[in-house]
Amino acid sequence: MLTKLRNMVKHVIVPIAKFFISCNFTATHLTIIGLMIAVPIPLVAYLKTHIWLIPLLILLSAFFDAIDGEVARITGKVSSLGAFIDSTVDRIEDSIYIVTLLFLGFSEVPVITLLILSLLISYVRARAEGLGLNLEGVGFIERGDRVLFLFLITALYILNEHLSLLLLYLLIILSLITLIQRIYFVAENLTNRRCEKS
Repeated sequence: MLTKLRNMVKHVIVPIAKFFISCNFTATHLTIIGLMIAVPIPLVAYLKTHIWLIPLLILLSAFFDAIDGEVARITGKVSSLGAFIDSTVDRIEDSIYIVTLLFLGFSEVPVITLLILSLLISYVRARAEGLGLNLEGVGFIERGDRVLFLFLITALYILNEHLSLLLLYLLIILSLITLIQRIYFVAENLTNRRCEKS
């Protein structure tokens, strides 16, 4: 979903990326900055003070995550190591965002379920790409969508905890659908590839 939106707002992201390049920031620098912003989020939730900072920190962390890839593309410094670091940090950030919900007081079962689904969705994509399949745009909800949902869940939590919980369950359902869609896509394509070879 957000892959299409990202293409629409690319004319906004590119100038920002060029600004960071002019300041001698590399894509890895921005990836690490995004991680550093994410790290204190669970602590803010645990302390239960200034919880309005949580959605803002998620948004800011996600902002640097959106910029780092563009910086790599513009500078032409797209490397396997950089891609590995970016992907690993993404998983760490996803876990941080989701675990934060526990410290806010959400029940363990839905939070752990969401964490497992989120990691499985990312794993399926990584494994499929290792097999030569491109899963970008496959599935109802991608990582950017999930981060947006988590931003909305934490922002809505401040105003109405019940609506925030409903949004969490909606995210879980959409994540499960996405996981099934991706598994089916990979299985179908690998089956077709085997048939073509035989």
